[in-house]
Amino acid sequence: MNSFEKQIINIFTRVGEIFNLHDYTFRTMKRVVDDEGRGVLNLKKSYRLAYINLKKKEITIDVYTPRFRKEKSIPAILKILAHEIAHTQKLPFRQFYRFRWITRQHYPEFYQQVGENIEKMKADVILRTYWV
Repeated sequence: MNSFEKQIINIFTRVGEIFNLHDYTFRTMKRVVDDEGRGVLNLKKSYRLAYINLKKKEITIDVYTPRFRKEKSIPAILKILAHEIAHTQKLPFRQFYRFRWITRQHYPEFYQQVGENIEKMKADVILRTYWV
């Protein structure tokens, strides 16, 4: 574990104090790398930036960029974290839509909660330094 990942873990502990996430654990996502024989490392194509397991109470975030595996910026990680925390605040629900049952995970009230989480992070004394 390098210093960047330790910094992200410290940020997560601070965010956990703000949003009362004492039971949740944080992990960094491990990506699988393919070697195509051309000497170029090509990552598996995946658009997943992060995910949350509500049953295990675990938040997993990819803290590196997909192509070159550089460190993501701290504000980008904080925005992803605000999104994943909103999943604990506005839980998914089932809805009958066009003659079938669907699960609503992302809906307007959910994204409004994400915006409120970002504003709450920006108002914090310690996390305010990362948004500059």
